[in-house]
Amino acid sequence: MPDNEAQLTDTDRLVLSAVMDLIVPAVDELPGAGEMGLAAAAEELAGKEAKYGLSLQRVMDALSLEPSARAEGGFAALDEEQRIAALRVLEVNMPRYFDDFVDLVYIVYYSDERVHKRIGWRSGPLQPLGWEIPAWDPSVLETVSKRKPFWRKV
Repeated sequence: MPDNEAQLTDTDRLVLSAVMDLIVPAVDELPGAGEMGLAAAAEELAGKEAKYGLSLQRVMDALSLEPSARAEGGFAALDEEQRIAALRVLEVNMPRYFDDFVDLVYIVYYSDERVHKRIGWRSGPLQPLGWEIPAWDPSVLETVSKRKPFWRKV
């Protein structure tokens, strides 16, 4: 169970990684979101954005209280089918927090350069796309600066 909204225990981090792998599983050569080590990025974003911090805390708290997980020795002890069933219970019973949690997972996943490469997105700055932007040329204002003012002083 988290100590506070953005601080997870080591056990929580293992559970978070397992949950992230269920939400975004491995595809071809790219591992799942948890196996990629993105739990730390999720925790970091949750620490910066209150909405995600609260959703992460609520989901982790709920998973630690899930009866089947407690009976079996924790979420990590469940098989994949049981883990999915536990997540479905959360999705139905706390949809707002669960949706925000899923958004958090997607944000950190699709921010990773390995994912960009896999899906063909170009990483890095949006501009200048490798093109050099010429230095500002003040001569473009010469014609305008020669015009007489067309406004009235008030």
